[in-house]
Amino acid sequence: MKKLMALLLACVMLFGLVACSSGNSGNETQAPAQTNAPTAAPTEATEEVTAEKAPEDYSGSLTIYSPHDSDPLNAGVAMFEDKYPNVKVEVVADGTGNLLNRIAAESAAPMADVLWGGGADSLAAYKEYFQAYKPSCIDLLDSSLYDPDYYWIGESPLPMVFLVNTDLVAEDEIPQTWKDLADPKWEGKIAFADPASSGSAFTQLCTMLMIYGEADDDYASGWEFVQSMIKNLVIQSGSSGAHKNVDSGEYPIGITLEKAAVQYDTSEAGHLAIVYPTDGTSAVPDGVAIVKNCPNQELAELFVEFVLSAECQTAQNVDFGRRPIRSDVTPEGLPALSDFAIMTYNFDYAAANKAEIVDAWKDALVG
Repeated sequence: MKKLMALLLACVMLFGLVACSSGNSGNETQAPAQTNAPTAAPTEATEEVTAEKAPEDYSGSLTIYSPHDSDPLNAGVAMFEDKYPNVKVEVVADGTGNLLNRIAAESAAPMADVLWGGGADSLAAYKEYFQAYKPSCIDLLDSSLYDPDYYWIGESPLPMVFLVNTDLVAEDEIPQTWKDLADPKWEGKIAFADPASSGSAFTQLCTMLMIYGEADDDYASGWEFVQSMIKNLVIQSGSSGAHKNVDSGEYPIGITLEKAAVQYDTSEAGHLAIVYPTDGTSAVPDGVAIVKNCPNQELAELFVEFVLSAECQTAQNVDFGRRPIRSDVTPEGLPALSDFAIMTYNFDYAAANKAEIVDAWKDALVG
């Protein structure tokens, strides 16, 4: 009888241990997920992650939307493909505004992985369509040149300039200020891209508004200035027309980007001159951003890292006159920004009111 009782007691104890073990396992697998974690935390590059793969280990396809001029765009893509030989890049080129609208329209089923280029103020207005990403070189970038939440990262500061054909404009008549462009003698003679489709032209429009107006009244005086010079502007089909058609002699003056103007011979032997407006100009950066829910997240991050690398930044500067964004890459062949009157650009206003500014521009254009 005692033996029987001992055996029963042992069985009961063994059953209890199994039950406890089973109960603990169930609690672990059914524990609720944290609900207070951020839902849009940026992915972040680390040395460990970037060291995991060799360049040839990356493979697949990547779709880049870009408003960049064809030469720097194609050169940058070629460098990327050379470095990562098993990655194929498809490029869709168009104006910044058109590409941003396309990204928004495709947001339910994104086609693009990365937007490379376009004024950062324009990208900021569409940040809801981008994926936050903190690149590995962030400590080498000025904090004013990227989104505080990393939805876009500046990749090249872009001063706005005038390009003047000196075969058509006498030296003493070369405009030195934005106000000079409003002189009636330039009616129908200034090439200017459309701010509704061109990110650079949108920045140029905002630059004029901010130089001559105040945020308190939505830059009313700035709009008055724009209205005073609008008859002088000839709207181009693309931003490249604002410099190419000045070089060809179709127009005597163009409002364009430094990076475009410096590609021409502006020496005394040439027929073109660059003017940095003395009443102020902006230097808003071009940006790069990963499209939210893009098809190829890993390759998109890889491309952003490449665009911001010293290798790419140096090549884009040396070959195409673009200003590096990195503090450890010294620009060649370009004057220091400190030599010019760089204005304080109201970045937040431009981004928050882009649609209204474009609508007001359209109204001003039709009179």
